[in-house]
Formats: sequence, C-alpha cells, structure tokens
Amino acid sequence: MPTTGHRARTAPGGRRSIWSLPASLEVGPLIADLAKAFQVQPEKDLTRVRKWFDTHDWRLYRRKLLLFQEQCQWHLIHRDSEEQATAFSGGKCEQYRYSWDFPVSRMRVLLEPVLSIRSLLPLATLQTISRCRRILNRDGKTIALVYFDDHETRETGARFSTVTLKGMRGYDSGFKEVSGFFAAYGMGNEVAPYAPFEQGVRSTGRTPLDYSSKFRAKLQPQMTARQAMALIYRQLLETMERNEQGIIHDLDSEFLHDFRVAVRRTRSGLGLVRDVLPRAVLERAKKDFSRLGSITGATRDLDVYLLDREKYLARLPEKLRPHLDSFFTDMAGRRDKEQRRLSAYLRSPEYRKLIGHWHAYLHGLDQGDETPNSVRPVMELAREIICRRYTKVMKRGKAINDASPDEELHRLRIQCKKLRYAMEFFASLFPAAEIKRAVKQLKKLQDNLGSFNDLSVQQDMLRSYLAGLRPGSRKNQDLATAIGGLLTNLHHEQQEVRRHFDAASQHFSSEKNLLLYRNMFT
Repeated sequence: MPTTGHRARTAPGGRRSIWSLPASLEVGPLIADLAKAFQVQPEKDLTRVRKWFDTHDWRLYRRKLLLFQEQCQWHLIHRDSEEQATAFSGGKCEQYRYSWDFPVSRMRVLLEPVLSIRSLLPLATLQTISRCRRILNRDGKTIALVYFDDHETRETGARFSTVTLKGMRGYDSGFKEVSGFFAAYGMGNEVAPYAPFEQGVRSTGRTPLDYSSKFRAKLQPQMTARQAMALIYRQLLETMERNEQGIIHDLDSEFLHDFRVAVRRTRSGLGLVRDVLPRAVLERAKKDFSRLGSITGATRDLDVYLLDREKYLARLPEKLRPHLDSFFTDMAGRRDKEQRRLSAYLRSPEYRKLIGHWHAYLHGLDQGDETPNSVRPVMELAREIICRRYTKVMKRGKAINDASPDEELHRLRIQCKKLRYAMEFFASLFPAAEIKRAVKQLKKLQDNLGSFNDLSVQQDMLRSYLAGLRPGSRKNQDLATAIGGLLTNLHHEQQEVRRHFDAASQHFSSEKNLLLYRNMFT
C-alpha cells in the first residue's frame, strides 16, 4: 500500500506532516541546519520499543486498526490517525494469543469480532529513538514540534528514519515556514502515520495485505486453457506454501483450513477441467493431492469438533453439559496426536518431493505436449464446463423429493461444490456483478445442503464414539446419556434443515436465475 502523497493532517494540537528521511540525508546535519534557520529548544531524547501484531491474513489492518505491545501494555490504535481505540495492561504479554485470552475488557470486546478464531502473530519489533526539537517564535512560544525518529527493526537490523512536524493551533504560518524548510531538502512527499509500521514489516519479508484466503485468479480471455489452469494451480500452490509453517507450528486452526481448501480446489480443478494437462502429469497430481486430502482430514475434523464445543453444550440441558468434559478431553488428545503426525509429514522428504514436483511442472517453460483441450481458448472451455455443471445440479435437484434418501442430497451437494469451484476458477472472465450474483444464489442452496451434511457427519461420529464406550462405569453412563441427548437434538435439527430444502432448491432453479446463467455462460 502506498504511503506517499498524504496531506498535512490535523493533530489534536494542530496540523501534522510526516516524511520519510531520504537516504542521502543524515539526521545530525539536518538538526544542525534547523537550529540555524529557527530558534530551537531541544527536548530529552526518548527510546521506545514496540512489538506489532496482526493475524496471518491481516484482519486488523483490513479494519484500519493496528495493535502493538509496549512494556507489557497493549495498544489498539486507528491506523490512519494513530488515535487510541483502547489499551490494556496486565499479566505476561506472551499469554495473549487469541482474543479470548484477554480478560473481559474493552480490548477483548473490540478484538473478538475482528480476530474470530485467528491468533495474533508478531510481525515486527521496532526500536525507535526519538529526538524532539521545539520551534520557538521571538516571544519564546512554541509554534511547532519536530520529531526526528530513528527506527530499527530488531528482527533484521533494518534501519530507517522519519521526520514528523506537529503544528500548534493559531500558528499556521509557523507550520508552513518549517514545512518549507524541509521541502527545500527534498522532503516534499509525505507518508502515512503508519509508514514506520509498514516499513518495519516489509523488512521482515511481509507486506500488508500480502495474504488473503479468498481465491482471485486474474485470467485473460485470450489465454489458452492450459495457461489459465497453470496460473490457477500456481496460485493454489502458493496458498498451500504460505500456510505450511502455520500448520507445522500449530499457530491456529485456520492455517490448516486454508491449506485444505487449496488442496480441495486443486483436486476439483484436476477433475473438472479435463484434457488440459498431459496425462502422466494429471494422474500423478490426482494421486498426490488425494494423499494430501486424506492425511490432513483427521486433524481438521477434530479442530471443528473442538471449535464447536460451546455449540454442542448449548444443545444440552445444563445438568448434562459437564458429562461431555471427558468427550472433549478425548477429542483434544486425539487432535494433538493427529497434529504431531501431520506436522511430521509436512517436514518429511515425501511431502517436499510431492510439492517440489508439482512446483517444477507449474513453473517450467516446457509444460508437455498438447492435449485435446490444452490450446482451446479458456473462455470457450469455461462456459462449457459451467454449463455442464449447472445442468447436472438442476437435474439432480429436480429429482429429489420427500421420499429421496439422504444420499441424494449428499450427491447434489457435491455437484453444487463442483459448480461453485468452476465459477470461482473462471470468475474474472465474466462481469463481476453478474458472477457475484450467480455465486450468491448457489451459496444459498449450498448452505442448506452443507448444514444437512454436517449434521449427518456429526451424528455418524457420535454414534461411532458411543459404540466404542466401555459399559459399566458411572462416568461412561453419564457420557452416553449426554451423547444420546446430542444425537436427538442433531437429528431434529437435520430434519428441520431438510424441510427447508425445497424452498432453497426452488429459489435456485427460478426462471430469473436460469436467465442469469444463460446470459453469462451460453
């Protein structure tokens, strides 16, 4: 994000301008020249150390918020103005990883809806030595303050400097005069107040907004199908690689979620977009990504059960809730075991070979011989695939009635997912508003089918767990009673979701939605 071109801002005491000190200038001589041009009064130098935090996907930054810790006190500030939203002090700084780790406070209230289940990660630690000079008029009154700040990123040793000019109310002419002084030194373009944060973060290898879980492939209509799919697969591979270390170090559950979504999209692309890659490459990729989907599944499933703990408890009468403690303790133990196994696999030569082979193919100049669809225009193939998938969804949806077995809804869910992935792959080829509306209409049907399937999977898991309980002990009897209550509650909700299927299906198959698909994809 650019940090130049900012106009002088109005600070609580008056206007403010911030410049990045050019590499050709040194702070010492500049301060000496300032003292020659104005009546200057030095203030005591100050040193501060700030450790900056955000989530992996920049949830605070996207909300125009910044979070830093200084001397075991946390400060949440507004990014553009540096005004403080709230502060919190107490306990060891290292103990605050998630929003719920903070005790009940305004800090927690503000962080919870933004962070959700993501953890706070340290981005950069900036040590700043600040030298302040008061600019005085002939009467000895302060007309402006100038701060010469030398910043150093502790993680990398990178150094840079900024100059901040703060005006005083009623002395605009003095502000302009001092501003002109700095302009004469080539400091005309201002930077944002958060420029030191951004520069410090960049020195550690990150860039604000450099990661998002949202899939956006920028395709061009003139691309061939192979060019387009190679670009899509490269982007999905990059998402996987960006989440590897977060999974290995178990930073939060969303690293694995994003990784699995990228794997699932890749597998879907390999099956949806046929005859584009060479057969040998395709067959190996299918096998490799099926392996990845399988080995990451158990940990993710257990993550979901643990994240939904409060929802499970809310389904039971209060007196039964404590009986589920041993169930969740068991789930946590299984999850730790699966996490260690997954972490070891992602460090293994087998995994590195798998990813290395796929990376080499996607980034190689020679991507193999032509195949039946490899040189077809991507727009032509995209329309064909989406139309075919849409037709299958419509056919399966219309065939389902009240007597249809649950498996039919599951098969329709799979077809909807394939249609969704196809539209997301090729979204950039079509008008943004229309493709967004089409996806939104599909999502309403997917939400119904997804809820139905999730409730089915949860019941299957609980039945399996219940079957494995040893009878006899009072503890297991109580646990079985609680699980039985959960099964009853989940079954009733699943039946309610099924009753809403007809409305969701009819909404998706409406004439208006049919025309939307025809206009875009035929």
